[in-house]
Amino acid sequence: MTQISYNSISKLKPYSILVTGATGFIGSRLIRNLVSNGFTVKGMSRSKLTDKTNVKYIQADVFDVEQLESAMNGIEVAYYLLHSMEGDKEHWREFASREKIQAQNFLKAATNANVKRIIYLGGLVNDSIELSPHMRSRKEVGEILASGNIPVTQLRASLIIGAQGGSYAMLRYLVERLRVMVTPSWVKSLAQPIAVDDVIAYLVGCLNHPETSGKIFEIGGPDIMTYEELMRVYSAYLNKNLFVIQIPFLTTRLSSYWVDLITPVKASLARPLIDSLVHDTIVNDNSITKIIPLNLKSVRESIDIATKEMRESPPESKS
Repeated sequence: MTQISYNSISKLKPYSILVTGATGFIGSRLIRNLVSNGFTVKGMSRSKLTDKTNVKYIQADVFDVEQLESAMNGIEVAYYLLHSMEGDKEHWREFASREKIQAQNFLKAATNANVKRIIYLGGLVNDSIELSPHMRSRKEVGEILASGNIPVTQLRASLIIGAQGGSYAMLRYLVERLRVMVTPSWVKSLAQPIAVDDVIAYLVGCLNHPETSGKIFEIGGPDIMTYEELMRVYSAYLNKNLFVIQIPFLTTRLSSYWVDLITPVKASLARPLIDSLVHDTIVNDNSITKIIPLNLKSVRESIDIATKEMRESPPESKS
């Protein structure tokens, strides 16, 4: 767990940090880490939750600006961890417009509430190529948030490995359930997988480093590999042999339905995850490592930690 300077705590008022997506894969971990470092936090969720020690939960819908403004009352730093990746087919078709509205509402509410900083976790993108709809939307969300007068720190992450995370779930179920895998060409794209604990460390670290305000940082782990190589690392971890047959014409849409059929990961979640793997997602600018130096976990370490955590948690469900 990342330990940070307590100078940050003394400068922030009690409960002046807002974490959106409080019950999500990233949000729930971030809240625990912030509290362990001595911060008091407000967590925002669409559901009504019971407060915990040093955590006050606020029920708010990001599509309701008035609710957002109420949630941001007294907030100095807001973490933007919202997305529209999951939902029914209709929501999937509209995800880009939904994410745009979410970001616009959030910026408006944050501006009206005099929020001092926004920290946004997005996806690692290559600006020189045509992006998939999902990755283009993630990039545009960052641009919308940064279009106002509030300094925004943008962290762009490669594939995140952690228990309860969609990427890890898809990897785990595919490798565990199939000995022979028919794959599309995207399994040859390069990624720089990063452990969820390291992502959290960067998110918390940015809070303690005001010089990260108004900047974009790329984050990834120490290993660069294709998704096929990642699957082979996990199969070796399980002492299994994995046979891969590549079919270039298998589209991301068909791939998502295939993942939905083979695993408990819903197609609506698999589609954006696969979209993010179509192009290389590797770090070209590692300047954040000089500001927030971490002993980054290897892919093998990340898988080991995630697997141990999954033994203590129920498996993902399509419900």
